[in-house]
Amino acid sequence: MDEVVERSESVPRRVLGIRIRRMKDDFLVGDEARALLVEDSAAFIFASLDGRRSTLQVARLVAQEYGVDEEQALADVVEFLVGLADQGIVEW
Repeated sequence: MDEVVERSESVPRRVLGIRIRRMKDDFLVGDEARALLVEDSAAFIFASLDGRRSTLQVARLVAQEYGVDEEQALADVVEFLVGLADQGIVEW
């Protein structure tokens, strides 16, 4: 939970050089060596990463869009973004 609080005010952004292809409501994200299909609620989160919104602001959008508790949305957004950061797709 500490990481969730710590990351809530961070502004995640997409890493330059990562290729992004929009496929209807989904994204294909990656580089020459790998690709990741980002779909459903993950695509909604990814589309919300504009380099200006904090993690908390993105979580509020998710809570509003999907009708879930804001605290749970924040935990889910942080978990997803940490995974993307570990893969070099986003940075904090």
